[in-house]
Amino acid sequence: MSWIRSLLTAFLLLLPMVAGAGDVTVHLFWQQGCPHCSNAKGALAERVAQGGVVADFIELGVEEADDALFGAVIDHFAMDRAAVPLVVIGGDYALGFAGGGRSTGDWERMIARCQEVPCPDPVSDLRAGLAVAPATQVPPTGPEGQVTLPLLGPVDLGTLSLPVLTVVLAAVDGFNPCAMWVLALLIGLLLGVQDTRRMWTLGAVFLLATGVMYFAVMAAWLNVVLWIGAVGWIRLAIGALAIGAGVYYLREYWTNPEGVCKVTPGGRKKRISDAFRTMVETPNLAVAALGVGALAIAVNLVELACSAGLPAIYTQTLAMHDLPAGGYYGYLALYLAVFLLDDAALFIIAMVTLRAAVTTGRYSRLSHLVGGVVLLVLGAIMVLRPDLLG
Repeated sequence: MSWIRSLLTAFLLLLPMVAGAGDVTVHLFWQQGCPHCSNAKGALAERVAQGGVVADFIELGVEEADDALFGAVIDHFAMDRAAVPLVVIGGDYALGFAGGGRSTGDWERMIARCQEVPCPDPVSDLRAGLAVAPATQVPPTGPEGQVTLPLLGPVDLGTLSLPVLTVVLAAVDGFNPCAMWVLALLIGLLLGVQDTRRMWTLGAVFLLATGVMYFAVMAAWLNVVLWIGAVGWIRLAIGALAIGAGVYYLREYWTNPEGVCKVTPGGRKKRISDAFRTMVETPNLAVAALGVGALAIAVNLVELACSAGLPAIYTQTLAMHDLPAGGYYGYLALYLAVFLLDDAALFIIAMVTLRAAVTTGRYSRLSHLVGGVVLLVLGAIMVLRPDLLG
């Protein structure tokens, strides 16, 4: 069947030269190695077969003229970033490809507008070297059931896939036993402090430093993935990592019922404990806060190996969505808020009740079960059906 699709694509490339006067031209910028591009090309080929539409497939990375045209189109629409697949119909565009008829629904609305009233064709004008005024209209609105949230961007209320995925993975990641034991250690030390203001300050510094470190690591990895772009082997590698992490989590669920972290040896734990005790007992509060913050960052960076699969699979999935620049960081902020929610709750309860009621075993074992299942499913989808995550 692949040779049939190749012939169909080649035929469609010639259609703009023989198109009828009433046909609407759909320009599709695509690139090899982009799974969403393949899906978009297939969907556009099916739409062309229905009539009234001409497809202009423009492959990037082959001809310098096409790459220059792509850059000119990006500048024309003042897009925040260059990405594919990019569909341009008249004076509107649609970036990315989402399944379930969401992207094709956007296309149909743009096609219908151009069938009612003749539309400009900036891509053809730019290709011909004509001067084109910058676009003044906004991108096409989303389908019914889609709303735009501050920082997060468009959210489909019918699926809520990305918000739900964010909350689930962050909640599982939050019960990481390798990070929880450090919080339990600090709570135990702070309960012996007589100064209430000192207790709350050092605890808040610990949580804030942990959040800043985690956000920085995830933002750095996200930007690397976005910079690299749609490279197939990166997606496959992350998918394989997720599957391996899922198997490890399920193994830990069956073989480690106490939920004990195996990353940090006993001797290192003692040195960490001594370091935190020294900082907590330091008379100067500012010095103590700086020391606790530095220790929180250093220890959590090491313990990140215990759950590296979760932030890696999440940032890769996030990069597969077409969001405004602030939307990516909005979702990272949501992830971090949920990630720190259990730590903050346990700390507040302990400080208010003056009891170290932190039982990591039961929660960490449950997180191994849930996290293992989620990672296995996401890893398999990322390897076999990446379009479902876009």
